[in-house]
Amino acid sequence: MIRTLDASTERFLDGLRALNTRLDRAQRQMASGKRLEAPSDAPQSVATLMQANADLSRLDQTSANLGRIKTEVDAAEGAMQNAVKLLDRVRTLGMSGASGIQTDVTRKGMAEEIGSIMERLVGLANTAVDGRYIFAGDGDQAPAYSFDLNQNPPWGSYQGLTATRRAMHPTGVTFAVSKDASEIFDDPNGVSVFQSLETLRQALLANDDAGLQAAIVPLAKVSEHLNSMLTFYGNVQSQMEEAASTGSRLKLQLKTEISGLEDADLTEAIVELQQAQFTQQAALRVRASLPKTSLFDYLG
Repeated sequence: MIRTLDASTERFLDGLRALNTRLDRAQRQMASGKRLEAPSDAPQSVATLMQANADLSRLDQTSANLGRIKTEVDAAEGAMQNAVKLLDRVRTLGMSGASGIQTDVTRKGMAEEIGSIMERLVGLANTAVDGRYIFAGDGDQAPAYSFDLNQNPPWGSYQGLTATRRAMHPTGVTFAVSKDASEIFDDPNGVSVFQSLETLRQALLANDDAGLQAAIVPLAKVSEHLNSMLTFYGNVQSQMEEAASTGSRLKLQLKTEISGLEDADLTEAIVELQQAQFTQQAALRVRASLPKTSLFDYLG
């Protein structure tokens, strides 16, 4: 025969179950240090916590991407510094070569040095970082140029693609981070660094006074162009630094928010555990003290 429990007993058992739930939650919080381990612990906070964790994962990936790009940008900026210095040397050679005190022999020596500088500039255009030719644009798996002083032109044709690479800022906006070598060194519609050097080299080889005077004229514009490319990469470096700083700040904010949602207040958990234990023990004592006889016990 199944006996049903009276309403008082049901209420008592419901109260015990609620106390056991409080005890279990407090004990779990003290053991794990987490206030929110399951959706049922704080249903109202689940959506906020999930979004914060997703945002943190996105920021972690963005920071990792920025770190890789920064390595390439730093290498590109260093290459541009070297290119500017080499162009300064070319201008010095050009001015010296155009003076009337040079001979055919000394000018040929200068032409050889300019040929060497051109090869070094091609080497800079072929700078690689972690297997990527950073000035080959979107076709970064092969060098931008070949080089052979016996071919025409010595630097060959551009082997890369247009540079469209952009970095994502932690706020979600993107910014350009690269230029391709044709834009930097051999823009057919603008300034061609390579062609300017080749024109000067040929004038020196030919011992051509008029040609030398004409060849040194565009070098100032070439220098200005290379310096503008150096400025571009310097600006990108500044953007990368600001993006990294913003990313760190946003990640700290999110971690603080997640901690506030997830982490337990150990003092509060201890108090809750003690209160629940006291209440449970008191309830059991009161229940044990209640009369256990009924009317049927007296009727016999």
